[in-house]
Amino acid sequence: SQRFEAKAFMKIETLYTVSESTEHAAIRHDKFSVFEVYNGNANNNGTAATTNNISYTMGALVLTGATNVHIVYYGNWTTNQQNIVNTFISTIGSTSWFNIEKTYYFQISNTSSKVYTTGPLTLGNTTTNNYTNGTQLTGTSIKDIIYNHITKGQLPNDQRAIYLLLSSSDVKENYTTTSSFCNSYCGYHSTFSRGTSKYIYGFIGNPQKCINSCSVYNKLVSPNGDVGVDAMLTPVAHEIVEAMSDPWLNAWRDINQNENADKW
Repeated sequence: SQRFEAKAFMKIETLYTVSESTEHAAIRHDKFSVFEVYNGNANNNGTAATTNNISYTMGALVLTGATNVHIVYYGNWTTNQQNIVNTFISTIGSTSWFNIEKTYYFQISNTSSKVYTTGPLTLGNTTTNNYTNGTQLTGTSIKDIIYNHITKGQLPNDQRAIYLLLSSSDVKENYTTTSSFCNSYCGYHSTFSRGTSKYIYGFIGNPQKCINSCSVYNKLVSPNGDVGVDAMLTPVAHEIVEAMSDPWLNAWRDINQNENADKW
């Protein structure tokens, strides 16, 4: 397949970005793409982010045009906590940081026009879930929860949207028996199918109980007065832009299978 190079995604300090460690690279791109746990030594040594340019696989789909982010707030979420996330997602699409995302594109052939991921990126519908699956989630249950909210009409049926399940700090999650939230990753994005429909989704947990694994450099500063929720915003932004530019995990990647936000 034909591939075209693009400049690496830049690191933007104003988003409190945390470069990923390479400790768990083996699970980075299996059936899902992860935002790995913070490794202070890897980051301090400047070895976490890779410098290889990422390239495009001709014909691979990306999310172009209007993109909604629909949210399931799972567990115990206050209104203020939800407002922090809602405001963040509602505004990042108009930032200079998001302009980097707009340089990625879909192209069906080398003679066709490029269609860029210009958005707009908007907050879609949100809903709450009062522990329907308890405080232990799995990769399978997360997909089921999201789809149940779709079938009940609490979230729209939109195969061009991104669905995020965001869990409260008392909720544990494991995607497999060997990979789990706070131990292997802080969040991830992937897809799931129901019948002939295919959905793009992501999971990010509140790392209040594992703040050393999934927080920003300065853990004593919380812009919104909520360390756990503020710490979620980096992987939320990370997974959104990757889900837009590489929704099916086959579009924009480097030779090590890193996606654009992995390059920060």
